[in-house]
Amino acid sequence: MTVLGIFLNKEMRTGANRRYLELLEALAEKGCRVFVIMNSLLPYEPRFFTKISLTVPYVRKGFPPASFLFCRAVRRYWKSIHDALKETQVDWIHIHSGIHLNAALTLCRKTGASLFFAFRSNEITRESIVRKTGGLSPGAYCFSLLYERISRRREKTIAKRAKITAFQNTPDRDLYCGRTGADKQTTVIIPGNIGLPRCTDDWKNKNQQTAPGRIVFACGLSLSKGLLAMFSIFSDVVKKAKHPPHLYVLGRGDEQETAAALKAMERFGLKPFVSFEGYVNPPFPFFVSCGLLVYPTLYDAFPDTVLEALHCGCPVLASRTGGLPDILPDECLFDNRNPEKAVQWIVRGLEDPDFYKRMKDLCVQQAERFRFDWAQAWLDAMEHAQT
Repeated sequence: MTVLGIFLNKEMRTGANRRYLELLEALAEKGCRVFVIMNSLLPYEPRFFTKISLTVPYVRKGFPPASFLFCRAVRRYWKSIHDALKETQVDWIHIHSGIHLNAALTLCRKTGASLFFAFRSNEITRESIVRKTGGLSPGAYCFSLLYERISRRREKTIAKRAKITAFQNTPDRDLYCGRTGADKQTTVIIPGNIGLPRCTDDWKNKNQQTAPGRIVFACGLSLSKGLLAMFSIFSDVVKKAKHPPHLYVLGRGDEQETAAALKAMERFGLKPFVSFEGYVNPPFPFFVSCGLLVYPTLYDAFPDTVLEALHCGCPVLASRTGGLPDILPDECLFDNRNPEKAVQWIVRGLEDPDFYKRMKDLCVQQAERFRFDWAQAWLDAMEHAQT
């Protein structure tokens, strides 16, 4: 089987970026012939797949849009791409990002390959939730509406052109099919997993904490990741706990998001109890040394951060949204509209060792469900579609 991927980003900003390249490496390691069109501005040397380099300068969130520039580059350098493929018959164009959709459709036409598109997030649901928070500026609110319209149009194109469409959880798949009229038989659910190369045995169940005296938030500083909700929950914990815990904030944000985070911390009076650690990769040392990951995201399809914490044996307390109910036991989920359950959970965990151990054991048991061969799941989906 021959797979052609596209990754014309000039940086890896998200876990989804990293996971996409890990998947293509794993497919190549399993014996697939894998080529990936990559931006030469990204310093990445593959271990198993064959890289086809294009130089595509762009400005993130600039104009012209990166998606337009990527598609234009594929058209302009098609001869170089064709020569690099060595006249190999490509079976699948495999992408995990809407920013590469137009480039992928161009390649499908030129190679005759089928499109396998994977949704890493439900952008329409996320944008709707973020707007309802009331925390967006007028400009950001208008951009969110525009982005949702673009996402809806993109979904319809994917429903029409993709032979397989993958999702990380069933609710996102069902919403997509309802919006586009896509046949569920053309979709597949492939959740995230706990596995190599990231989740090594060096970190497996190494967390030996007996109370949530140190809490970690590892979600980035954007509004959708729930940092304001985290500060609200943590503020109540500090007020109610006999011995207040310490909060470690992991993640990056732009200048505006960072300034807003610092201002919110001071407004809640949390400066003595909070440490901003910036972007930490990998976050495993914190998942081992902290007694709890709190993940109050407004929406997330299937966060790798939660899986990584579970791998370390760190219990997780998260909002009931997106794919999180598929990962965590009900006892470790709370409603963002009523975060009092989260406050009570943390305070009780600080004061009741038996309760904390019971919740920790539940999370460790959940982790075992996600120790499977992720690449094989994708390979099975492609092989099934070819039969």
